[in-house]
Amino acid sequence: MEILLSVRLKARQKKDWEMADFIRDQLKDVGIVLEDTPQGARWTIKG
Repeated sequence: MEILLSVRLKARQKKDWEMADFIRDQLKDVGIVLEDTPQGARWTIKG
């Protein structure tokens, strides 16, 4: 999970919104919801 969050953070820093959104959407499809905060992304499992 940390690797995916790291890749998504790098994409956001590069303003690669398409990749960042793709990662977020793929995680959402498997029940993991991301919340972006000033301290970084937090995730929860929705079931």
